[in-house]
Amino acid sequence: MSLFRRGAVCKVGRRLLSAVADRRFVNIQNAPDGFDASSAVVYPHFLTEDEGRAMIEEAGRRLKRRRFEDGHWDAVIKQYREVELPTPDDQFPRQNDVEHVDTGVYVPPYVKVIEKTRRHLENHQLNDHSSSTNSIRWLPCHAIDLSANGELTAHVDSIKFSGGIVAGISLLSDSIMRLKPSAEEWESNAKVDDSNGYVDIYLPRLSLYVLSGMSRYSYTHELLPSNATYEFMEMEDKQLCENTCINVIRGRRLSIIFRDAKTAV
Repeated sequence: MSLFRRGAVCKVGRRLLSAVADRRFVNIQNAPDGFDASSAVVYPHFLTEDEGRAMIEEAGRRLKRRRFEDGHWDAVIKQYREVELPTPDDQFPRQNDVEHVDTGVYVPPYVKVIEKTRRHLENHQLNDHSSSTNSIRWLPCHAIDLSANGELTAHVDSIKFSGGIVAGISLLSDSIMRLKPSAEEWESNAKVDDSNGYVDIYLPRLSLYVLSGMSRYSYTHELLPSNATYEFMEMEDKQLCENTCINVIRGRRLSIIFRDAKTAV
């Protein structure tokens, strides 16, 4: 099946907002007291259509012989395929070298997208955690292909190897991510529900989301099922979103996940 299948797209304006996080895409009206709104951000339309297509084509090429798996070892995700993507530090020069020096090396478009995303995260999300972007180490990028019937249930990403942020580019279809305060021992199947509050995050295709700080370590994240409702908190520009509430049809979803490496103590 082609990876170009799309879910329904919310009628959001096509203004280029790649360098600016839009707070309307993070609904905190049901958030617990003390939630740090800056710890969960979305950059709508972070990628162009061509950049998104490059990522889809590369992931599709590497995933085509893999079957959808019924479940992950920790039962967090169902009906998915996953593959690691070669990244700039593996075999290609960094994008800034490519742009300013004639290296004679062909750099695939998807690699430039990965480098663009990492640079953005270094400059906008990690600059407070490191004195130099040169000291930031990145884990390999992962492409996760979640079927239309797949599930991603509440979990906190492992902190054994990864560091201060979890970020993802959303492709193929829109979705809603929900954050909830994690139980003290969520790894032991402690109950995590909406009774203590929650935060909804709207993830349109081509967007970039970033979880850091409180949202990274103290909240679980999950994907809501298809036809869930997202409510925009404010309507400053009527042309950017035609409705305050939208039903988000989540079809097949491809996400490109970025994580920085845990800093050695």
